[in-house]
Amino acid sequence: MIIIGEKLNSTLKAVRPAMEARDEAAILDLARRQAEAGACFLDVNAGMFLEQEPEILKWLIETIQAELAVPFAIDSPNPAALRVGLETNRNGKPIINSITGEKARLDAVLPLITEHKAAVIALCMDDTGMPETADQRVKIADTLIATLTKSGVA
Repeated sequence: MIIIGEKLNSTLKAVRPAMEARDEAAILDLARRQAEAGACFLDVNAGMFLEQEPEILKWLIETIQAELAVPFAIDSPNPAALRVGLETNRNGKPIINSITGEKARLDAVLPLITEHKAAVIALCMDDTGMPETADQRVKIADTLIATLTKSGVA
């Protein structure tokens, strides 16, 4: 089982001020506690900062990897922020959180996955939105798997 620590997220009211203030002690404490609790990956998300997201994501990753060797799940809807996170990462093979079957997202994120040999979390939705039925979700999953494997993703 892969356990991903999800507490380094700017949407959390207790975490956002620490990111905003670049409070290394608070961020490292949260990262350490998740690692000690068994997290295999630390999800890092600075998406609430929009314009500053790439800069803050870089700071988060640099701060954490200076103290811990836990790999990251780099979490952003912004391909530019994902790129910065992947280029900053030194903690082993990261996970990109996430890709979907939405054409624009797939076209923007797939090259990052292959270039950085990252793992990926795939969400079973596409340009029509979130499917209503399991059969529709499986169809999207099949398409994503075929696209990813054709591109060299294991």
